[in-house]
Amino acid sequence: MTIRRRDVFVFGGIVAAIYGLRALPWEQLTGRGLTYVEIEDVPPFRRLKSEGQTSSASVALIGLDGPSDDAEARHARMEAMRADPCPALFGTDLPTGVVPIAYFSEFRCPYCRALEQDLDNLLADDQAAYRLVQHELPIFGPASELAARASVAAARQGKQQDLRRRFMRTPLVADEASVLRVASDLGLDVEKLSKDMVSPEIQAELDQTRALADLFGFIGTPGLVIGRTVLNGAVPVSVLSQIAKDEKILPLPC
Repeated sequence: MTIRRRDVFVFGGIVAAIYGLRALPWEQLTGRGLTYVEIEDVPPFRRLKSEGQTSSASVALIGLDGPSDDAEARHARMEAMRADPCPALFGTDLPTGVVPIAYFSEFRCPYCRALEQDLDNLLADDQAAYRLVQHELPIFGPASELAARASVAAARQGKQQDLRRRFMRTPLVADEASVLRVASDLGLDVEKLSKDMVSPEIQAELDQTRALADLFGFIGTPGLVIGRTVLNGAVPVSVLSQIAKDEKILPLPC
């Protein structure tokens, strides 16, 4: 399998940026309270004010491979999402008082693994206070897209998180045979999974996730939308907890 030059640069950019992110004095920032700024073109969403918080690749790397074949369609999907992103982002029928968390991840992103542990701990502390919605955002080529399709398809059998956790512990899931082998070990209907993975419905869900990622500026992974707060990158658990606490006292974003 050929690894594209852009994939290498993007991965390197994400790693370098996250190391810089981890070096920031987050504990001090949290101690005096976090400051947010509104995202003007996607109200009522907001970001943290402090700079240097993204884990995405440098903007200098965007477009290294030239425009994609579906660039116009992708832009159209993003713009269609702008007026009301919440149903796609968080699902429908959000209960009052529950903080929704949309999580954008990539199986080959090592920092997603650390963030997922923090999210698990956050939810374990007060399970009823949050709704976690998974979004697969494959950015590192065909193997990542294959795993993402399997994850979304497994959700139709109620075993998305089981499959995701197994993928996270598997060194390499590079072809359909290895994906189906893992799925079989977990007791999934592999025939149904295989058919669902190539279905228009799965493609539509991945396209929808990509449109949301474009709307909120997620170039890399992980990405989070906690209530109305957008986080492009991994942050320490203290900041994650503070944002969640801040969101608890606000009305739902939509």
